[in-house]
Amino acid sequence: MKRIIIIFLNLFALLILACAPVYTIDHSKPVKPVSLPADDAAHYWAQQEWWYYTGHLKAEDGRDFGYEVTFFKRITNEDNVPEIFIPIPAYWIKDVGMLGHFAVTDLQNKRFRAAEKNNFIFTKSKADEKQYDVMIGSWSAREKDGKHVLCAEMEGYKIELELEKLKPAACHGQSGIVDKGGNHSNYYYSYTNLKTSGTLTVDGQPVKVEGTSWMDHEYGTMKLNPPQSGWDWFSVQLNNNCELMIYLIRNDKDSMIDAGGATFVLPDGKTIWITKEDIDIKALDYWYSKQTDSNYPALWDITVKSLNLKLNVTPVFAEQELHLKPLPYWEGGVTVNGTCNDVPVTGKGYVELVGYSKKFNLVYMQK
Repeated sequence: MKRIIIIFLNLFALLILACAPVYTIDHSKPVKPVSLPADDAAHYWAQQEWWYYTGHLKAEDGRDFGYEVTFFKRITNEDNVPEIFIPIPAYWIKDVGMLGHFAVTDLQNKRFRAAEKNNFIFTKSKADEKQYDVMIGSWSAREKDGKHVLCAEMEGYKIELELEKLKPAACHGQSGIVDKGGNHSNYYYSYTNLKTSGTLTVDGQPVKVEGTSWMDHEYGTMKLNPPQSGWDWFSVQLNNNCELMIYLIRNDKDSMIDAGGATFVLPDGKTIWITKEDIDIKALDYWYSKQTDSNYPALWDITVKSLNLKLNVTPVFAEQELHLKPLPYWEGGVTVNGTCNDVPVTGKGYVELVGYSKKFNLVYMQK
């Protein structure tokens, strides 16, 4: 009997060890600056990481499209399996959860379509920690010969694109470390001007496209702390060869911005960091989503006082909401008009709005 108990205890100990997390999350605030190209690759100490593409494409037949492709990676040590009535550690199933979003804005037909892909069951995935190469099933983003190669498909649309960096990475905040409030900060940099070419397949018909893209890479501990309620993000590419990124972490309860900032990228790639106090954004109109009970801002005036920059930002059309997991959000193409140092400018961009739904909360981002 004693021998049986000893065998059982040994087997139980082996089971516990087998179920231990593979990776160790580091929640400490970042200190070292971003180091490229090494940091283009995956980081397995970071709880959350994403590689985020948005862009504007013109087809050879004259049609205009916007697109978004995103790869999310999360180390699941501190998560439970979702939608299960008893708490089961998620790392028992998957140590690394991966999720992809793909959306296309068809301007001529005013059609917006979005899809998601994950690695939760049988879909193969990878995020290489030695080189930039991420994949979920047939969706992928990787670097080859100095260019980013991007592939994604869903019903009605498929993209196969090459993206060439025309400027060095813009490291936001302090050497690529941005403050998110609540004693949290994470790494964040962008490739703000990517010359883009390739093929867009629409309803089975391939067409050559060219355009400009933007790529964000964030990693670390990215949590919202109550009363933080969501964020607004703007990327703007101007016709004077300058770009602007703005992020604002909202506290809707107290009608204030809890954290934020902006980066202005000059034609030579040099950057100017702008504090949130120097940014004034006024929402001039709204669009309501019945599906998610969300009242999204849908027209903005942006003023950056230190740059003498005044912009009007207008969605190409209102219905660009992604009703996908883990939460719905609005992410869409916009047009830009205004002045920079009193000189007229135009441009294109993308805006992301998270945390506006009264139907779906942000518990996922608070863990």
